[in-house]
Amino acid sequence: MVKQKDIPSPAKKRELLLQALYQKEISGVSNTEVLKQLKERNKKYDLSDLNLILKGIKQNKQTIDKMIEQNSKLELKDIGEIELSILRSMLFEMQQKTVDRSISLSEAIRLAKKYGQDSSYKFINAILDKFEN
Repeated sequence: MVKQKDIPSPAKKRELLLQALYQKEISGVSNTEVLKQLKERNKKYDLSDLNLILKGIKQNKQTIDKMIEQNSKLELKDIGEIELSILRSMLFEMQQKTVDRSISLSEAIRLAKKYGQDSSYKFINAILDKFEN
């Protein structure tokens, strides 16, 4: 009997997405390879919809990066990989309008506090706060 995999909570899914985006950013590997490795490390979760999210971010990367550059005093190359990954994932989420903007903002801040530099949550909040969904 095949055991059904758990659906990760939205917060866990965002963390896994952040891991995938960060790994892509520092290693340059493909979505397929990143997902393969992520699924290997998280066998208990059904991660099938992460593929669609990663594809969406990849397809909209230029637009998302332009949004970041226009609203930041820093150039993309000067933004940390974790912070950039959080911004990309949350801007994509906000574009999709699947959840309320305030949820995306608070999740971005939570992820930045947990994984980012000491005050990166302020930087991320300042950028995301300029966008409405």
